[in-house]
Amino acid sequence: MKKKKLLLISQSGRGGLRRHLCDLMLNLDYEIFEVWVAYNDDAIDDIFRQTIEQLSGKITPIHINNLVRELNLKEDIKAYLRLSKLIKKVKPDIVHCHSSKAGVLGRIAAKRRRVNKIFYTPHAYSFLSTEFSKRKKYSFIRIEKFLSRNATTKTFNVSNSEKYSALEYNIDNDKKLKVIYNGLVSQTKENILDKQDSLRKKLKIKDSSYIIGNMARVESQKNPQLFNNIAHKAYSDGKDIAFIWIGDGSLKNKVQQNSSDNTYFLNFSEKNSNYLSEFDGYISTSDYEGLPYSPLEALQEGIPVFLSDVVGHDEIVEDGVNGKLYNPDNILVNIQELYDFIDWSKTSDKQAIKKSVTDKFSIDNMILEISSEYLV
Repeated sequence: MKKKKLLLISQSGRGGLRRHLCDLMLNLDYEIFEVWVAYNDDAIDDIFRQTIEQLSGKITPIHINNLVRELNLKEDIKAYLRLSKLIKKVKPDIVHCHSSKAGVLGRIAAKRRRVNKIFYTPHAYSFLSTEFSKRKKYSFIRIEKFLSRNATTKTFNVSNSEKYSALEYNIDNDKKLKVIYNGLVSQTKENILDKQDSLRKKLKIKDSSYIIGNMARVESQKNPQLFNNIAHKAYSDGKDIAFIWIGDGSLKNKVQQNSSDNTYFLNFSEKNSNYLSEFDGYISTSDYEGLPYSPLEALQEGIPVFLSDVVGHDEIVEDGVNGKLYNPDNILVNIQELYDFIDWSKTSDKQAIKKSVTDKFSIDNMILEISSEYLV
């Protein structure tokens, strides 16, 4: 059988988007697909770079550093022209665009070049963000609606709540939207790094302290200020709780400078990401999500989660089984919710927590469903 030419397009390679792309590339059947991946080499992390190197000879990486996150007409036009030229040269059977900027430029270029199959994974629609004005959100909705109806074979939503948001804003009809959950790789001895120095030892945290943490980009979507405010409140209440944030981002320095003595910030690295397994509980203060990986990884370790009740989180939590959802608008008024969660978590069933993610968020299911859509 002749191989299908697949072009993956992404503006960046960090955070959950990077995890999704790397898992996709590492698990595709290269007997079936011939793969190119276009991305901004200035917007990737070391794990993405290592994955590209690991797959050398199987995939063809294409650097398009004009593909920037911010709206920039000059750079956006350059990126579009380069993508259009690339598509003309490669003649892919399938183009799959990831996230908003690549989703706009990549789908337009693929449509103009008459690509047969054009797929899109938003990884959380930009119009769900609280950082944009109503006018900008309206513009984003109109763009998503136009491209979905005129330049998209199918959109892959990573959660039902993300799909419901698209339907609520009339982005497209139900048949053009398919939910494919992010998948977790089964834990093995090979993918759990040896940690000789514990998190408590590294940060000099007392054995009696309860460690609750987050692993995410330090950006406005993740609402790190709320994280800081919760930590401040717990500190002023005299609670023996240590708050950890593992990640990098544009707001990190500002947030770190305003943190209290019970709060610790670690850079994101493969080694530091393994400290997640030493959390007693996981907290997310995000304003919205697609379907984040880090809470799933915490659950996979048997760690209960305390998540803001927003798009992308509501499908993860089974109340009283693996964690609790809270209203991010009034958590500081009802801080007792956090303290109650901590008390409950100390006697929670670790095996039940692990089981809550085992079958639902499977890497095998994710790859099978995406590949099947490619080959229809």
